[in-house]
Amino acid sequence: MTNMIESMLELYNPQIEFEWETRHATNFLSDYLTNDRLFNVLNKVGYKAVMGVATTLTELIQLRSEIRYPYIDAVREFAPKIEALWAAAINPFYLRKYNFDYEYFDKDKIQSTYFSNWFVLRYVAGRYIKGWCYIHRYLVNLSMLTRHLMPNRNLFDKWFAETLCKTAEVFPCAYDYDDLDRDDKKEIAVYDCSNDPPVPREFFFDPKFQYSEETAKPVLNTFLQSLDYNSNPWLSTPEEMLIKGFKGTPYEV
Repeated sequence: MTNMIESMLELYNPQIEFEWETRHATNFLSDYLTNDRLFNVLNKVGYKAVMGVATTLTELIQLRSEIRYPYIDAVREFAPKIEALWAAAINPFYLRKYNFDYEYFDKDKIQSTYFSNWFVLRYVAGRYIKGWCYIHRYLVNLSMLTRHLMPNRNLFDKWFAETLCKTAEVFPCAYDYDDLDRDDKKEIAVYDCSNDPPVPREFFFDPKFQYSEETAKPVLNTFLQSLDYNSNPWLSTPEEMLIKGFKGTPYEV
């Protein structure tokens, strides 16, 4: 983990609180939540990298919550879901399901923030595994939610701007939203990401990692070989992946 991320999360200070009321959940889940400047940056990010960014933001919330609220069941339940999401950033067929439901507790802000996180995330993941082009929209909600939960928002802004710039450069979006709006007014535009490069977690969390196909392959294989699809209900089995149309050998790049 980078020193910047450690500082941003302020892991050494678990007592930091954040403001949260019903109005916050309503706002972050709203289809009317907009940030044009952020969206214009996000929509330059490639398809699989969208899943990488979404999983990174979710993991930041998880890391912060593990320190502050280790006793909450939802915190402990995060790990297998995050594993499955990182696998999906390699190939969407790895993700067996995306209905990350949590019961909403109006008076429990931790449960409420988790509900908000996963409610938004399932919109991203659901569109992703279906191949829908309009996937970047809900990253705005997830980005702004994550920012709200961070103890050092100025540092988050700096880290996130640098991360998005780097991601868009290495994993650029292969289509233009303006073209989709013109050509697919009545139908859902679909994108085949099978030829897009897989996105490793190290790209976001390891400052020493320099991405290339050669450096990515061993870390991706190490990660995939560490997964246990028999015990993780969010991961597809090799048989399920092949039935869905996966090309190649499951759990190997």
